[in-house]
Amino acid sequence: MSLTERLSANAVATAAGLDSNWVYKAEANGVLPEEHYVSDIIVIKVYRLLSTFVWPDRPAQRSKKQDLDTWLLSALHAARDAVTDPTTTPETTLWVTPTGVRVAHSREERAAVESPSPDGHEPSFLDDQVALRLPIGRWIDELPAILTRIKKREPRKKATRASAPTGRRRTSAPARSSHQ
Repeated sequence: MSLTERLSANAVATAAGLDSNWVYKAEANGVLPEEHYVSDIIVIKVYRLLSTFVWPDRPAQRSKKQDLDTWLLSALHAARDAVTDPTTTPETTLWVTPTGVRVAHSREERAAVESPSPDGHEPSFLDDQVALRLPIGRWIDELPAILTRIKKREPRKKATRASAPTGRRRTSAPARSSHQ
């Protein structure tokens, strides 16, 4: 699997198991660049899962367009970084909380994140807050097999549309006469 291989928006969506509209939405929100790579498959999976999530103690503001929250941006960056991190294993886990993210690459690291300090005086990072646990290591480990199954197609070059002159609009109602 070449991490520098360019993929089409459809290939990213197909590999992530999503509709391509999610990729275009992520582009529009600045989550994904216009040129797509293998790491974008993991990023779009995390984005799809977290973009609609509302933390229990925070109000949902769906009526206005908002900037991406810091916790969401942190999760997306951590997911992208995990794809190229040499310490990533199938056991790599991403925890997302309203206050930040943590990545653990082994069972021992996961236990350290989930447990308080050995003496019990310091709480765990996860204590007293809601946390989402994402198996990004498994998702990354599955990428080579997924990429071999999807159609490899070079992304289309974005062409600018030339504006064509529009014809006069016809109406079905006859023209009115000013004479009666």
